[in-house]
Amino acid sequence: MRDLTRPLQECLAAMDDKHNLQEVLRRYPADRDELIALLRLSIDLGGLEAPAADPAFRLRARNRMLAAAVHRRQARRWNPLAVLPRPVVRLAYAGALAAALLVGGLTAAAASDSSLPGDPLYAVKLGVEHARLATTFDSAARAHLELQFADARLAEAQRLFASGRVQEGVRGMAQYDTAMTQFNRSIAGSALDTRAIDDLSRVLDDRAARADASLKELALSLAAGGDTEAAAAVARTQSHVEQAWSGSKRDLQSRGSAGLQGGHQTRPASGQP
Repeated sequence: MRDLTRPLQECLAAMDDKHNLQEVLRRYPADRDELIALLRLSIDLGGLEAPAADPAFRLRARNRMLAAAVHRRQARRWNPLAVLPRPVVRLAYAGALAAALLVGGLTAAAASDSSLPGDPLYAVKLGVEHARLATTFDSAARAHLELQFADARLAEAQRLFASGRVQEGVRGMAQYDTAMTQFNRSIAGSALDTRAIDDLSRVLDDRAARADASLKELALSLAAGGDTEAAAAVARTQSHVEQAWSGSKRDLQSRGSAGLQGGHQTRPASGQP
């Protein structure tokens, strides 16, 4: 079996530097499935460690994952699964990986709803989100994930304001603004079919209305409480996010209309050859 250490390091570097992970995977088509499985394993490692964010955590997780890859290659020399057909081996490995992710995912799941910026488990929460995005290659599914994580940033900011952590709440609003800008760019650069466009358009209409009402209420509440600077920051975020919503809606509508026109053009008029 080929040594996957270097391909795995390249994949991890692409994730860390926010480069195109798909380009790295295309260079190793024969090992693509195993590399994706090892990348997903990083979620498990992060969930089991769950330490406070520090530079050594990422290094420890990476070293442990590489060690797991080496151990797996060595185990195949005597593993009875090695004599089975490759699809059976992959199925067995997928089952073991799913069990590992379930165990490790409990910690990450517990952190996902409650952790806020500055909390020890927040780094795990962001790491899980990053890994899920990096291993989601369907454009529509990735767009839904980005929107889900943007909603998480908004909810975090609201909770920070509610707990009196005003300055952290303002920074949370900036993160929400950035997440929505990224979502807008992702929509503009994604190849989406008609069904995905219709689905995302419906989701955007619902999310935009809820976010607009939530931000207005938050700005009014902060202003009434005397936090005028924080209220102004929320209002700025609301304005920027409205522009992102509008841009995404226009993009989806134009592509949806183009798809419909293209569909009509493929049908000849009655009596025409």
